[in-house]
Amino acid sequence: MPNTLKVLPSTRQIKGLHTYIRNRETARDEFIFYSKRLIRLVIEYSLSLLPFETVSVSTPQGLQYEGRRCTVKKICGVSILRAGETMEQALSEVCKDIRIGKILIQTNWDSGEPELHYLRLPKDIKDYQVILMDATVATGAAAMMAIRVLLDHEVPEENINLVSLLMAESGVHSIAYAFPHVKIVTTAVDPEINDKFHVLPGIGNFGDRYFGTEPKVSSS
Repeated sequence: MPNTLKVLPSTRQIKGLHTYIRNRETARDEFIFYSKRLIRLVIEYSLSLLPFETVSVSTPQGLQYEGRRCTVKKICGVSILRAGETMEQALSEVCKDIRIGKILIQTNWDSGEPELHYLRLPKDIKDYQVILMDATVATGAAAMMAIRVLLDHEVPEENINLVSLLMAESGVHSIAYAFPHVKIVTTAVDPEINDKFHVLPGIGNFGDRYFGTEPKVSSS
């Protein structure tokens, strides 16, 4: 796998959260609850990968503590709608007063190509480290278009951090090949995608499960 890929270290807790969100029988309220926990962990992990410097502070007991402080002064988020929007709350909770932009990319089913439908970004985004959020990455087509949009707005490639709950191997390789300086952060990488562009074994359609818009299964 490319060296720009950073996977959240697997623990029994992480495996447990994946078990809940991957289980097709998990009720929607539980799916949301455990997804939020996993999202918070991967957002925190992505922030830990930013540059830090050593600092010394005085404790209330008058002693020195050698710690670390992030050297990045400007961080913003950009969510790829609609599933990426589910990650905004976690980012806002750990980065005070963070600015968040939005990108809507949809597939043209005639051409099979992604198309940009909506864009709202901070005007000075070129000066920011960008946390680009999408819940799942399958082929990587939408993420790559979003990255191109950021590059068109003069964001340096090395300042883009793509953060996702779950990615497919093929998507990871496509993104890393096209944009070798973009950091790719996720909680797990699955081996395949199917003809509906779902990651396998995967979690199904994350947006439908999270927002409760799964198509009704006919009983006939």
